[in-house]
Amino acid sequence: MATAKQISANRANAKRSTGPKTAAGRAKSSRNAYRHGLSGDVPLENSVVWARMNFFAEALLAGKEPTEENMLAAAELAEAQAKILTIRGLRLDMLRKIQPSCGDLPDFSRMFSLDRYERLARTKRRRASNKLK
Repeated sequence: MATAKQISANRANAKRSTGPKTAAGRAKSSRNAYRHGLSGDVPLENSVVWARMNFFAEALLAGKEPTEENMLAAAELAEAQAKILTIRGLRLDMLRKIQPSCGDLPDFSRMFSLDRYERLARTKRRRASNKLK
């Protein structure tokens, strides 16, 4: 059971930790999830990515019944695969920038945060492959 002193301390802490108060602070914090640009869908303005996704989806549908469910599952699977390849490319770029000879190793937290996005994309890919009949 919390004492009265603990309860008042918790309330004081809660008042200080309710997030940004200003419009500028709220605008900045609202973009936190988009740091890598991986939270949303795969950008389709990149024609190379778009062509790969289409090729992959068509290859998945080869020999399968072209139902709407199969077409959607193939598109989801292709998009997830494109995102996985994008994430792996970002990780390789980050690794290439590391220069162990200088002795100043960078903060790996940004690189490790890519794991979360890759895990989500692999889950999406697995679920889409289960839908594909």
